[in-house]
Amino acid sequence: MNIKFVKEYLTNVKWIDNNQWQVEGLLKQSNQYYKFDISFLKDFTDKKGKLVSSKSQADKVLFEDDINWILVDTQELIKHMKEFNLKEVKLEELIKSIEWNIILPKK
Repeated sequence: MNIKFVKEYLTNVKWIDNNQWQVEGLLKQSNQYYKFDISFLKDFTDKKGKLVSSKSQADKVLFEDDINWILVDTQELIKHMKEFNLKEVKLEELIKSIEWNIILPKK
């Protein structure tokens, strides 16, 4: 799990032990309480990625690159993938296609 993200950007943290989300808390910059999927990216054949269930109860999904944390709205991600009948999506394309995403610098 991405504990660094939690320490840097969440308050009122509550750890959860299930496979859909791992932590609940307030985003420091917005004061909104969410359920976060902060699981690490997984190695696939030729890329890294994350499996997100269409039944996920997480509010936000955390991705990362070398310098940023990227939060994406789970329902918008699922809607986008269903709308375009996608099995996978590139993060850069997703960020441009959905309304709710936040890019936060790693400290």
